[in-house]
Amino acid sequence: MWCFRSLFGRFFSDQRGNFAIMFALAALPIMVAAGAAVDISRAYAVENRLKAALDAAALAVGGATNQTNQQLQVIAQNYFDANYPADKLGVPGTVTVSQNGNVVSLSVKADMPTTLMGLAGIKTLDIAATSQVTRMGKKIEVILVLDNTGSMDTGGRMTVLKEAAKDLITTVSAAALNPGDVRIGIVPFTTDVNVGSTNKNESWLKWTWSHPSFCTTTGSGKNKKTECVEERTVAKNSWSGCVTDRDENYDVAVSNPTANNSTKYPANDDNQYNGNCNFPAIVPLSTDWQMQKSRIDAMTSGGGTNTTIGFVWGWQMLTNGATLSNAAPADPKELEKVMVYLTDGDNTYYRGGMGNQTNAACNGSANCPRVDQRSQLVCDGMRAAGIQVYTIRLVQGNATLLRNCATEPSMYYSVNSANELKDVFASIAQSLSNLRISK
Repeated sequence: MWCFRSLFGRFFSDQRGNFAIMFALAALPIMVAAGAAVDISRAYAVENRLKAALDAAALAVGGATNQTNQQLQVIAQNYFDANYPADKLGVPGTVTVSQNGNVVSLSVKADMPTTLMGLAGIKTLDIAATSQVTRMGKKIEVILVLDNTGSMDTGGRMTVLKEAAKDLITTVSAAALNPGDVRIGIVPFTTDVNVGSTNKNESWLKWTWSHPSFCTTTGSGKNKKTECVEERTVAKNSWSGCVTDRDENYDVAVSNPTANNSTKYPANDDNQYNGNCNFPAIVPLSTDWQMQKSRIDAMTSGGGTNTTIGFVWGWQMLTNGATLSNAAPADPKELEKVMVYLTDGDNTYYRGGMGNQTNAACNGSANCPRVDQRSQLVCDGMRAAGIQVYTIRLVQGNATLLRNCATEPSMYYSVNSANELKDVFASIAQSLSNLRISK
């Protein structure tokens, strides 16, 4: 008897076989927990994909004005479908859109089939994403400063530029919530800027002025002497409308001319004295989108690159009260002032000297390497005035100068092919469409 009880006692007290039972009992929750970790990780991936696609749809919807909610729904769904990855982990539902003043809200849900969580009866996970875009209340003034030099005739550059610039006008103008919220102007430039021959009687012009090519050099060595005199005069009645740089230091400023002759704009003849005026005149800020596009279509290629004069007249067109400008007074809280500057050439021309070369026009003077310095002074002035500057370098140009002139590093673009311009201008246009993802 004692042996029988001892045998049963040892059996019930022995725990060696319990591990198999315990493992079997614990295996299910362990597998479910492991499956949950996998499924939750997949859920995060789906949520991020939903959010990214929904943000793209929000920007598209936010840029569409004067649309019904049903029309916005179609736009949002199309953009969402185009941006949601083809290898869908989840099955998204329909995007919903609602408007409340300047705020547009979007939401979408997706069902994601689970893996091991199904063992616990959880067959799908419901994943939701929301996005909200605020149409900013700020108004915007944009000046397109576009290179019309001879090199723009190479490789179809001018043709692509025209299309890209017109597309920007279409995109940015559509962001206006109210008439006048967006105004755009154009400054074509070469060695000169065309201010329009109809201004020939304006007191801010001067018709006689000096230029390095008007200088004479006598002697040699220590006795070498260079003299420049104001002895060349442009004929007013045959003037095509172009002006060149003002006298230093007015050449890098937007102050208005006075009775002082040095403050006035030197009229330049077509194809004389390094002039080339076979391109359109400046277009002040306007909401006449068709007129602006027609003026862009009229752009032609010719002449050399004067980076400074393009910058300074773009700045001038954004400055309230400046010559020929109809810009509104600066108001950082209510108004954004923006310049989009494109060039495809080195800064080779300046009234005080030709590029960084030492040639006859420079007469060996210290002016030659100063052209980029003059341009940088204009950029410094625009930065101090709060103007947002985008710069685009096409093929060639002083990369350091253009990068430094851009307000932010991300606002400088350098491309090696004209075909890239449309994407660059589209990117800038989206930035200028006065939208931001708010949530």
